[in-house]
Amino acid sequence: MDIGGPTIVQPAPVPQSAGLGLDLLGGGLDGILSNTDNTSAAPVVSQSTTGLLGDIFGFNQGPTAYIPPKVNWLPAEKGKGFDIWGTFTRKNGQISMDLTFTNKAMQPMGGFAIQLNKNSFGLTPALPLQVPAPLSPGASIETNIILSTAGAVQRMEPLNNLQVAIKNNIDVFYFACIVPMNVYFTEDGQLDKRVFLSTWKDIPAQNEVQYTLNGVMLTADQVVQKMQQNNVFTIAKRNVEGQDMLYQSLKLTNNVWVLNELKIQPGNPDVTLSLKSRSVEVAPGVFQAYNAILHS
Repeated sequence: MDIGGPTIVQPAPVPQSAGLGLDLLGGGLDGILSNTDNTSAAPVVSQSTTGLLGDIFGFNQGPTAYIPPKVNWLPAEKGKGFDIWGTFTRKNGQISMDLTFTNKAMQPMGGFAIQLNKNSFGLTPALPLQVPAPLSPGASIETNIILSTAGAVQRMEPLNNLQVAIKNNIDVFYFACIVPMNVYFTEDGQLDKRVFLSTWKDIPAQNEVQYTLNGVMLTADQVVQKMQQNNVFTIAKRNVEGQDMLYQSLKLTNNVWVLNELKIQPGNPDVTLSLKSRSVEVAPGVFQAYNAILHS
């Protein structure tokens, strides 16, 4: 992906707290390689206390991948009676655009087709839009389109903006929507501890961005589990001066890696997220994904 040009980071990063960078390049981050530090660990996944019975009866299954609530992408008044609500999900390594079509016009609708404009991640339909026609006046239908990332790439502003054209027998309609960055998090985004450490040190300091996640009412282990369900992998967990430190990695579909450090103070709902990437333009979207997942 061509993401040259000026750095795009909104919201503005919070100024680095004193000693943060020094801690990472000193003993703090290096400690994740220490075998004597029993708080260093591979990803921690909480186990169901109900065991096999929980699997059989389908309860207490723990967190699942985050699905954003549907948004009204095309209101009926702009779509000549065609009303579209939608969201994006990632399941089994596939990105899906999930749609609800409602016909608020006085005539049946059919002949549906969809096209996505060039975008930052090459998102494009892998299959044609399938809608049983006609859609009668007053009726609604759920449908989805599997998307691939093999399409043409063009940098958008913001980076995860997507422009959509959709047609039916009445007209062609256009709208733009935001694709949540977490649907681009791949299943192979876990780095080896040593690779994580060397990569963090290799990425320039100016490519580190810090955010505050407010109102996170989760323990460190719950954060680990919730993020792992969304392809964010915990490389190590340490306790430093009463703070839980999580070191996490993720990979985007365009092979951009993002390395993250979370500082969690027990009893404090504000979590500090520091992230580094060679393509720092992805930082705002990654922050928004963390925020949405941890508040879901």
